Amino acid sequence: MKKLYGLALIGCVAMIGCLKNDDVKQCTPKTVESEKAAMTKFAADSAINVTTDASGIMYEVITPGTGITPSASSTVTAKYVGRFLNGRGFDSSYVREPNGTSFSLNGVIAGWQLGIPKIKEGGKVKLIIPSSLAYGCTGYRSIPPDQPLYFYVELVKVQ
Repeated sequence: MKKLYGLALIGCVAMIGCLKNDDVKQCTPKTVESEKAAMTKFAADSAINVTTDASGIMYEVITPGTGITPSASSTVTAKYVGRFLNGRGFDSSYVREPNGTSFSLNGVIAGWQLGIPKIKEGGKVKLIIPSSLAYGCTGYRSIPPDQPLYFYVELVKVQ
């Protein structure tokens, strides 16, 4: 298996799970409702025809795929680009791993755990994820706290 790394995908299962208790900042995540207007504007400005899931994730299935549908216990290989809602990119597997990055779906942000199963192997999806289902009020590396995120994802393989 390829070396697993990646800002948006790899790290702690819980955003703060690898920090010592002394290092954990107490914070209250923003509500999905408080970020909905910014997410809706991004979708409109980006010509993304979104469907909103009960969790608050906004998504557009570009290609549904024809292979296996991933489950929480699946290991998947994906190609992706991650951006902030201002359009600035923060991560891209195309740069590091042109054939895709492999990871366990239950080891990534909740927004991916909920969004990736909306397509099958071979599918493509656009996801707009509220911060509470991404890195919350703690942030992660170059991702500041309380940041809704956009991802374009190609699901290459499901195991």
